[in-house]
Amino acid sequence: MQRLGLTNTMKTLLTLLSFITSALAGPTFVYVSESGEKRIAVWALDESSGELSRQGEAALPGAPGSLSISPDQKHLYASVRTTKQFATLDIDTHTGALSSPTYTDAGLNAAYVNTDKTGRWLLSASYSEGVIGLSEIKNGRVSGPPLATLATGKKAHCIQIDPSNRFAFVPHVGELNKVEQLRFDAQAGTLTPNTPPHLRGGDDEGPRHMQFHPNGKWVFFVNEQGKSVTRCDYEATAGTLKARQSVPTVPQDWRDKGSCADIHISADGRFVYASNRGHDSLAVFSVNTKTGDLTPQGQTPTEKTPRSFCLVPGDQFVVSAGEGSHKLIVFRRDSETGALSPLKTYDCGKGPAWVMSVKFN
Repeated sequence: MQRLGLTNTMKTLLTLLSFITSALAGPTFVYVSESGEKRIAVWALDESSGELSRQGEAALPGAPGSLSISPDQKHLYASVRTTKQFATLDIDTHTGALSSPTYTDAGLNAAYVNTDKTGRWLLSASYSEGVIGLSEIKNGRVSGPPLATLATGKKAHCIQIDPSNRFAFVPHVGELNKVEQLRFDAQAGTLTPNTPPHLRGGDDEGPRHMQFHPNGKWVFFVNEQGKSVTRCDYEATAGTLKARQSVPTVPQDWRDKGSCADIHISADGRFVYASNRGHDSLAVFSVNTKTGDLTPQGQTPTEKTPRSFCLVPGDQFVVSAGEGSHKLIVFRRDSETGALSPLKTYDCGKGPAWVMSVKFN
């Protein structure tokens, strides 16, 4: 009984500490690319209830897609896909509000944008043109077209930087079915092929998006055609990947239908989540924290065509955007089991193509 009492006391203290830390960290906001409305919507999230409330929006000249926030949290960058531009918007960290955008020529239709760890560079990947770009950021703003471009092949869908900021990776869906491996020099502003230049995807898998595990030793890909998640070992010195395991995201009777889209990992590294379009669900996997191996934990129904979703900082909630239903859905997340429980859905603008959350320091 004494041991049980101590455990309960510790749990109470940890819960209180988590609450205090959350309160001191500042407000949490969710940004949504409403591509059909040519705008980025701003939502506030109440971390006590999981309730979303719409705060405002920022109009753009074309359809927004991928979003990224600067390391200092002062600027938001958006790919304006239909006009082939990058937009820079200042962020009010108290209200979450976005300033009027400034624009620069992107030189490509960027399916994905991402800042490097220094905040000096915006990296981009073009699905339609098969090119990646590196654009300089000056005083928080994307300053012009890419200073460097590199052809990696059609259907480049994502670009990610490793924890050391020395290597970059570009998944390609479809017939190329590969992950390009690159060297990144933040001082010189260059991207060059690594050795070997790419990792082949599994048969008909089509790696689409990727995330590094918090320990930096593993990388997880969601495979668009394969409806699966692949775990790779990461060799940090060489900047190379080695595939170890692929696990389906859908039941057996869905293996030849639908497609996967997005992937995220909980901050404690114990769970991986992937979105299934067609099956319209979020797949949940537990992670063996010693080996990295994945174990399926089932699927949770979500809104129609969950192209993009995010774990809200603190990992208490998940917000998923239904591109086909024009709705957002909020889930409460169980940190022990990884399970998701739906709380509420919200109408949003047409074609939500990207959802991203941030807790301001």
